[in-house]
Amino acid sequence: MGRTPLDAPARQQEVFAAVLGVLAEVGYARFNMDLVAGRARASKASLYQRWPSKARLITDALKANLPQLPQPDEGTFAEDVRQILLAWGEPMPFDTAGIFLGLLEGSRQDADLACLREEHVDRAYTEHLRVAVDRAKARGELPERLDADILITALISTFVLRSEEPGVIDGIVDGLLRPLISTFRTK
Repeated sequence: MGRTPLDAPARQQEVFAAVLGVLAEVGYARFNMDLVAGRARASKASLYQRWPSKARLITDALKANLPQLPQPDEGTFAEDVRQILLAWGEPMPFDTAGIFLGLLEGSRQDADLACLREEHVDRAYTEHLRVAVDRAKARGELPERLDADILITALISTFVLRSEEPGVIDGIVDGLLRPLISTFRTK
């Protein structure tokens, strides 16, 4: 075909963009190498040679497109969360909600994807929030008994599923977190 090899960074990013586009559009169950190959103008054989499963291909595409997240320390949990969500909300060329739903669907069907997603993707997103929760507990903003995993899941899910809505970050921080935190202080 005379094309650039798949291990060239620019070519690999083309493939990964195709992967994430297909995942967002068709979900995990209908995702296949034929769709990616057609969109990326690559042969299915060359994709399989480099990535032996769709779970590994999807995971590598996600890892290559993780945003660079800061670890803010704004002095309050709400403002730390605002800065983290703003970093997530940087213009993304992908349908975040579609990818998230495709990953959830796939993780229920494919144990390999669930493991790879948890190891390589989930940690990248939860790590900064976990530090923010720990700091907030140390400052007394959040009670020690608060389940950090549930709070983090709620924040991520709300952001991802509503990320296309204008003002969603302010809604999460000012309409959800600040009132929640104030209830802890009154107890």
